[in-house]
Amino acid sequence: MSQEKQNQIRRILSMYDRLKNGESLVKREEADRFQISEKSIQRDLENIRDYIEKEKQNEYLDYNRVKKAYVLQTEQPSWLKNEEIFAVLKVLIESRAFPKHEMDSIIKKLTHLAYKEDRTVIKQMMSNERQLYVELNHKKDLLDVLWQLSLAIQSKKVIRMHYLREFDKQSNERMVKPVGIIFSEYYFYLIAYPLKTDFDFPTIYRIDRIQHFEQTSVSFTVPYHERFQEGEFRKRVQFMYTGELMTIKFRFTGPSPQAVLDRLPTAKVIKKADDGVIFEAEVFGKGIKMWLLSQGEHVEVLEPVGFRDEIVGSVERILEAYSRAFNK
Repeated sequence: MSQEKQNQIRRILSMYDRLKNGESLVKREEADRFQISEKSIQRDLENIRDYIEKEKQNEYLDYNRVKKAYVLQTEQPSWLKNEEIFAVLKVLIESRAFPKHEMDSIIKKLTHLAYKEDRTVIKQMMSNERQLYVELNHKKDLLDVLWQLSLAIQSKKVIRMHYLREFDKQSNERMVKPVGIIFSEYYFYLIAYPLKTDFDFPTIYRIDRIQHFEQTSVSFTVPYHERFQEGEFRKRVQFMYTGELMTIKFRFTGPSPQAVLDRLPTAKVIKKADDGVIFEAEVFGKGIKMWLLSQGEHVEVLEPVGFRDEIVGSVERILEAYSRAFNK
């Protein structure tokens, strides 16, 4: 194969690859890029158009008269639109999920997915938030750890890990059966069952507190009808505290019942009345208790009776604490 033919193939592959990534091709710019005539670039574009018409469905090469450039039109584009990239970046930064250097790397790569002519605009939009980004105190790299834990979950292998709780001076070794990973309130969590203990609900471990871990050769099985599902678990847990799974009923008198449905995906409205909206929801106990108490006088727990009494006891202890402070 001649050198000229090889160069032509490289040009065509380069242009097609950039078209697939959502870039626009200006004939004069391509001619300057490859140091050839515009007529040669036109022939290359015709080869690309011919290939698309014969081999692809729902795609065609179009000349955009406004941009004065060639673009690939498709019903299902494989690239992210600018507004999608911007929205994802805003959510990502607000999450504060990663240390600064990992966050910067992800932002750069996502920005690079935008149309070439729009990357500068997105960079300018995000520059202030990137500069003022405050990473979490643990400052721990997470991407590789998350991936390795995910592999252990997929292979259903027990892991041996050293876990350091916030106020402990040294880590403790734990053998667990990992079943899922969830992100909530700034942190990633590993959902796992202790190897030698039978619990009806899993234990939650903050991943940044795992000092190190290794996947063992010990396999575990999860019957299909009992398999862990992150989505279903996430609906029922609040603030990443588990506890006994139970069905609660409560009266809500706050300004936005819709916010309750958004916060508690398993909640459903039982009754609407002048004295409030009655909700019922299936939830894990410890986390839901924290959320209910955070609603102050706008929530009254109705059922189960034992849980209502527990809430009343917590409220009484809060009142006692304030009374002591007032009397000092």
